[in-house]
Formats: sequence, structure tokens, C-alpha cells
Amino acid sequence: MGVLAVKLVYSVFSAMCIFCCSSMQLVHPLTMKLQANETDMMALLAIKAQIQHDPNQVTSSWNDSIHFCSWYGVTCSQRHQQRVSKLNLSSQGLAGSISPHIGNLSFLRGICLYNNTFTHEIPPEIGSLHRLQVLLLHNNSFTGHIPPNVSNCFNLTFLSLGRNKLVGEIPSQLGFLSKLQILVLQGNYLTGEIPSSLGNLS
Repeated sequence: MGVLAVKLVYSVFSAMCIFCCSSMQLVHPLTMKLQANETDMMALLAIKAQIQHDPNQVTSSWNDSIHFCSWYGVTCSQRHQQRVSKLNLSSQGLAGSISPHIGNLSFLRGICLYNNTFTHEIPPEIGSLHRLQVLLLHNNSFTGHIPPNVSNCFNLTFLSLGRNKLVGEIPSQLGFLSKLQILVLQGNYLTGEIPSSLGNLS
């Protein structure tokens, strides 16, 4: 990626959006054990509770009437049944904040929440998601600093935080993300120089 890592590549964005829509297989709830995974279900309900505006009512299915792996925007892993592997609520006009309980979804590989109106800070608990490969939060209204511990998501390949209201410097710790291919930060209120550590990324 080089020193000029902060850039917008539309072809890659298309690839990321395809990932959000179709890259992981949905596990049908009938193939699962009756008992749901309590940790993941409670984390999802905490995320729903922080959504203050849902004009398309996409989270209306997030209730006890169906298994949480069939909730809108939720994909469960085929290998690790009843564990959420992807959360895709992009382009739904949602407003609110992201619950720190998102950090309890320890099998997440993809978070796609772009093109909404989420506010407040990006929860640092995202840094505990060691399996995370894709984090797409662009085109929202997130404030505060970029959490340095995002660097703990050492499997990240795509990180898109562009077009928010983030402030402060770019954390040098992002240079530790050895698998990172695309970093998008433009359209914020970031200050300072691009950290030299980003030059370690390829």
C-alpha cells in the first residue's frame, strides 16, 4: 500500500461491498441445535437497543420469533454454527451509536455499517475482534479518535473509516496490521502527518 496509504479505490470498494453481500454462507437455523448461542444473541440485542432510527425497520426481525441467524443483516458461520460471522446493515438510513457489546461477537469476520448516520465514537471493543477481516464504517457521522487498538484486529485486510467526523492523528499502531490492503480515511478532520509505520504495509 505504501506511504500514501490513505486513498479511495472504487474498484476495491466494489469488492468490499460484494464481500458484505455474499461472501459468507448463511447457516439455516434448522441445521442448528435448538439452544441458541446466548452471548451472540445478547450482543445483537444490545446493538439493536442503540439504534435510535430504523426507517426501513430492518431490525424488526431481531426478536425471539426466529433464530438470530435468520435476523436481517446477520450471517452465521458454517464452520462455527450459531456464531455470528458477519453483520451487514449498510445503506439502511440507520441512526444511533454502536454498542460496545459488538466486541462480544468474537467470531465476526465482517462489519458492514457504511452509508448510515451512526454517531458517537467507534467503540474500542472492536479491537477485541481478532478474526475481523473487513471493517466498513464509511459515510457515517462517527466522532472522536480512531481507536488505536483496532491494530489488535490483526487479520484486517480492508479498513474504511472515510467520510465521518473523526479527529486527531492517525494511530501509528495501524502499521502493525500486516495483512491490511486498503485503508480509507479521507473526508475526516484528522491532523498530523501520515505515520511512517504505514510504509511497512504492502
